[in-house]
Amino acid sequence: MQELEYGRLVQVLREGRETKTPVLLPDFFLDHFVIAEDFASFDAQLERLANRGGGNLTGTSQFIRRGGNSVNTASALLSLGAHPVLIVKTDPQGSRLLREMTPPELDLSHVNTNGTLSSTVSLELDHRGRRVNLMVSDSGSAADYAFSDLQDADKEAMRYSGLVGLLCLNHNLEAPILAYDVFSFVRNESDAMTFMDMGDPSSNPGIVKPLATDVLANGLVDILGANENEICWLASVLSDDKKWMNAVNEPDDWLDAAKLVSQMTGARIDMHTPYFAATVEDDSTTGIPVFDVENRVICGAGDAWNAGDIYGTLLNLESSLRLVLANAVAALYVSSSDASHPFPRDLIDFLESNPPVSEHGNKLLMRS
Repeated sequence: MQELEYGRLVQVLREGRETKTPVLLPDFFLDHFVIAEDFASFDAQLERLANRGGGNLTGTSQFIRRGGNSVNTASALLSLGAHPVLIVKTDPQGSRLLREMTPPELDLSHVNTNGTLSSTVSLELDHRGRRVNLMVSDSGSAADYAFSDLQDADKEAMRYSGLVGLLCLNHNLEAPILAYDVFSFVRNESDAMTFMDMGDPSSNPGIVKPLATDVLANGLVDILGANENEICWLASVLSDDKKWMNAVNEPDDWLDAAKLVSQMTGARIDMHTPYFAATVEDDSTTGIPVFDVENRVICGAGDAWNAGDIYGTLLNLESSLRLVLANAVAALYVSSSDASHPFPRDLIDFLESNPPVSEHGNKLLMRS
């Protein structure tokens, strides 16, 4: 079945079909990556330095690149062959950095420079048998972006788009209001699909319940992109059952959590996890194990996956093909040495190599 699906997807990628324009908003972050080996030793070395009053820790690999959910997703979509429109708010320095760090083909005509730069230090290291990404952020304009920041040209782009994606809501202090206003506008003035990715709400937990009840359950979101952590947050507030917060560490419960969120909101749930990806819509569930690749980069993996998911949606692919595409985009991104997004040719070569998939993911899906 996998070989057949790969072949059909390869054919679609070779055709280079045109899609409607996706619009993504509202964040740009300057990302500073710090790549280390083991969390315990890294933490111990930092503590030794702190106990001595400070000092310099060497032995890490570091690089700086463009970041932010919207920018990363737009960049990945551009590599895939779509023509995304990016609506972000930053400052003049951020605008200059964005232009230097993104391909010249990316539409940056909707960058608002009347804000402040958002930035993140991303620590990537091993912890308890898993590669983890720990982010320390200055939210900048991602914290206060509002519907009133949209210019007439931004609204026009949204009216004629195929999909409007609102991302990085976890940084926004008024995320439920922003989401309600943006998606209500799209519902009233466009035929575009609506896509939402809340992001990890751990530092902003107050947004979860109103996003779930006032936005998702109000039928304003067609597609929710989320990882297992975000799904468990939403399942917990929708069901008023805290057991779902513990389910984040129970892979066998992740699909049930996604089904609950879909049933209680009516949204299509597109979930990506370390072991499998799944789509839950109405009474139908499709799950596909992730590809088994070496993880060199973690930060931005969800954005790469979302880009594949959005592109597959705009191509009107069936669920299984769309999930394979999203998994492949994410796999090539995380296994790259420089956090680069794959082109269709890269995806074709990868899929034709018949890459291995996660055995654990297969087992989890068989048990569900």
